[in-house]
Amino acid sequence: MTSTTKRTDHAALFAILASLADNKQAIGRRYAYWCNGAPALEAAVAAAAMTQDELGHARTLYPLLDNFAQAEADLSQIEPETRTLHYHLAFLDQDFQGWSDFVATNFLLDTALTTFFKAAQDSSYEPLRQRARKIVQEERIHQMHGEGWVRRLANAGGAVRATMLRSLERLWDETLCWFGPTDDPAMQRLCQEDMLNGTPDELRQRYLSEIMPTLNALAIEMPVRFDVETKSWQPSQPLPWSHWNAVARRLE
Repeated sequence: MTSTTKRTDHAALFAILASLADNKQAIGRRYAYWCNGAPALEAAVAAAAMTQDELGHARTLYPLLDNFAQAEADLSQIEPETRTLHYHLAFLDQDFQGWSDFVATNFLLDTALTTFFKAAQDSSYEPLRQRARKIVQEERIHQMHGEGWVRRLANAGGAVRATMLRSLERLWDETLCWFGPTDDPAMQRLCQEDMLNGTPDELRQRYLSEIMPTLNALAIEMPVRFDVETKSWQPSQPLPWSHWNAVARRLE
């Protein structure tokens, strides 16, 4: 259903909300397959619950798009059933190759999106603030699940650990890029207008501080370094910005 009230002109917020909704929707769809394909009964139950959560998050975000003037270019793009634009990570374009892809998405990408929502819990944009607080609460168990399975697969050693590492590596760069480059205009505007309490670089650092203790404990080496002076994690090599699609917020 489309809005009959005057729409707000805010391209930056519209773009970020579209990316969040599309990523949540795509994650939910990829998770759904594993409700029957998970390696253990408890994993299948968790996959079903997280599928519902992710699709539910998407359903709360898509209606917000109708509040913006940018939606008027094509009103079919604000409904998930008719939307043909896909502003989710390229990693989600294809079905997961195995359970390790599920775990990597849960541990890396879902945690990255939660990092954003944590930064929006006091947003000056009330609809985002309300949704962010609810999503952050629901994501706590998702993070525990992701960490638990990363540990389980990594500690299994051999081919199981190697497969887990490949999944993490395939998703790593694109997840770090999702926060945007240092001068990302959309993210910078959200910060300036108090819709978000962190710049792209600050959100990347917060995100890395969430996941690196687990990876370090498992002796999983990723291209990052700890800056002693700033007491923060930083990418140790340039991110592939030449492949960054700023509109869709994904690597091409």
